[in-house]
Amino acid sequence: MTQGARGYYFRPRPNGAMLLQIRHDPRLRRTEMHRIAGIEAATGEVRVAQNHTLTDEEHALIAAWLAHGNGLDGRAARAVSEIGHIAHWAQFRATPEELDAATDELLWAMQDLREVLVRKLAQRSAD
Repeated sequence: MTQGARGYYFRPRPNGAMLLQIRHDPRLRRTEMHRIAGIEAATGEVRVAQNHTLTDEEHALIAAWLAHGNGLDGRAARAVSEIGHIAHWAQFRATPEELDAATDELLWAMQDLREVLVRKLAQRSAD
């Protein structure tokens, strides 16, 4: 359930997740993620982003995430969780010095992962 209805993504963070809405602009060939809500897994508390009202679909996605997490098991679930935690760290917790030290390595690691995933997807599609 990492990406519900192809228009949303749950970014794992310590003790919960952030619900992000995925917005595509085909003219600019750009995809952006906008924060919709923060979710505390232990309490079920949902903090909606300013100037946003949750839709019925978003309420349903949050309820499903609270019940089932991202829908992955084992190593896949841990990998997605770690990537989400890194994104949360970079956005909210990292100091400018930490980001300066880590940015190049993180970008190379993400590019490497992207290439592996795209290649594996292409191989599976060809079979």
